Parts: sequence; structure tokens; C-alpha cells
Amino acid sequence: MNNRLSVGGILRDIEKASDCVNHGILVNKLQFYGIRGKFLALIQSYLRGRYQKVLTDKFNAYDGVSSGWKRVTSGVLPGSIMGPMLFLIYVNDFPMITDSDSKVAFFADDTSTIITSPNQEGLKIALNKTLSHTISWFKANFLSLNFNKTSYSQFQIKHYIDNVLDINYLNKTIANVPYTKFLGLEGEDTLTWVNHIDQLISRLNSACYVIRAVNVMSLKKALRTLYIFYVHA
Repeated sequence: MNNRLSVGGILRDIEKASDCVNHGILVNKLQFYGIRGKFLALIQSYLRGRYQKVLTDKFNAYDGVSSGWKRVTSGVLPGSIMGPMLFLIYVNDFPMITDSDSKVAFFADDTSTIITSPNQEGLKIALNKTLSHTISWFKANFLSLNFNKTSYSQFQIKHYIDNVLDINYLNKTIANVPYTKFLGLEGEDTLTWVNHIDQLISRLNSACYVIRAVNVMSLKKALRTLYIFYVHA
């Protein structure tokens, strides 16, 4: 048996995350975190009393066919200030389902779990267990895992490649990916950062061309703005 430390990560995407936040569960969680009284009533007022309908004709709102009005009982407004904060409160207890050898990272509706194990077989068991617990938590909170955008990577030494692990749930296989993008970083399972460096070189080449092209006619303030936009973004 391979006794070398094994590290893997599951990257998940929550399907239609902001639309699936159940208002009743959200209010219960807000109360659990100590939000009560007038402030809770204000948030409930923000969530409730919304209606929506579907219009088929995008050119003429009067001639098109539409559905009837239906009350909105789930979802938060993703483009609002309150929406993302309420969503984070909604999923805040998710890390509690993981074991002590796992770490969860959140960014909007993308989540990732880093898992360590003494060996590859233990990593396989831990990854499948975490996936099963994740799906159970999602179901209890009326969320849905997007299997098409869910994958896993096994981090390993470049010249010591392990076998691909079998990670699945109810006949749905989770794809193993050699690299993935998370928070702007092109991470590789061998941690060589080749893809990320190539992406940076391409972007910086474009930035240098643009800055050089407008250097003669632009003020230093404008050049600094271009530099921040192309290089720091």
C-alpha cells in the first residue's frame, strides 16, 4: 500500500444558486445566528411580497404571451447588495459536514474542499464520503449540485503520478481534471503552474502592447489606469 501523503480537492458548482435559496430555511438560519426583532422583520419584508411571470415576446410587452403572476418563495437578488450576503449566510454551515482533515473554501456559488489522507486509498474513500455528505446537505437545503461543472484533482509530484481515482455518486462519475481555474488561478494537479504562467504571459503581452500604443498621447494617470486594469485585474 502506498503510504505517501495524498492530497485531493473537489471543486463544485451550485446550480442556479441564488435562485434556490429557500426563504423559510434562510429565516431560520438568521434566527440561529442571533438576527431577530425588527432587523429580522426588515429582511423578511425584503424577501417576501415579490412576484414574477414569464413573457415570451421580447419585443412587445403588450402583444406577447405571458404566464400568470406567481409569488416568489425562494431566491435572493444576485445583483443587489443584500443578495450575496444572504446567500453566504445560507451556506455558512456547510463546512460543518466535513471532517477535521478537510478544509472548505467558498467564493460565491463555487465551493472547493481540500482533503488530505495518509495514502491514496484513504483519499478515495474520503473524497467519496465528502461528495455524499455534500449532496445530502444540498438536498436538505433545497440546493442542487451541477455535476457537469463538478470535478476533482489529485495533487501529486510531477514524476510520481498515481492512478486516477474512481469518484462517483449514484452512477454519476466526477471527472478528474489535470488543472482547473479557481479565483483567477490556473491550478495544476502537479503544482507546476505552467498553465497559469502561460495565461499571465499572454495577458501581460497584450497589456504591454496597449500601454506602449497609447503612451505618446496619454497622461500618466491614464497610463496608470490602463496598467491597473490589464496587469492587476
